[in-house]
Amino acid sequence: MYRAVGESQDDFLESFCRKVLEKDYFIRFAGVSNHFGHLIATAYREGLVPLMNHDETSRYAVQAAIRAATRETFETRIGELQFSISRYGRLVRATIPIKSSGKNKFLLLLSFDIDAEADSIINKKVLPYVMENKDYFM
Repeated sequence: MYRAVGESQDDFLESFCRKVLEKDYFIRFAGVSNHFGHLIATAYREGLVPLMNHDETSRYAVQAAIRAATRETFETRIGELQFSISRYGRLVRATIPIKSSGKNKFLLLLSFDIDAEADSIINKKVLPYVMENKDYFM
């Protein structure tokens, strides 16, 4: 997916989030933040009542960015982080770093229904879609 002429970064990222949601019904939320945790784009599954409000989601994005940055410490020993998953009582969350020139430029933040096979969905559906769009993120 390439950005159309005249399409802003925000428009592209909003569209990207919506298309991530289309990859699997169990995906509740898709958001893109910069490496500081500032939410740039978000999308929620149609008809979903979010568990957190906008301010709480924004704080979650900052915390996810901090966690992602701390994980980079060991990459030389154990390899690059592909994604991280956290399972809570009411949902599953995932953070996928999108790298540019070896640094985390963006984070794709996802939440899934509690009974989702998030690892499989990410590997088989989300990561291939991110790779299809990698030129945009570079």
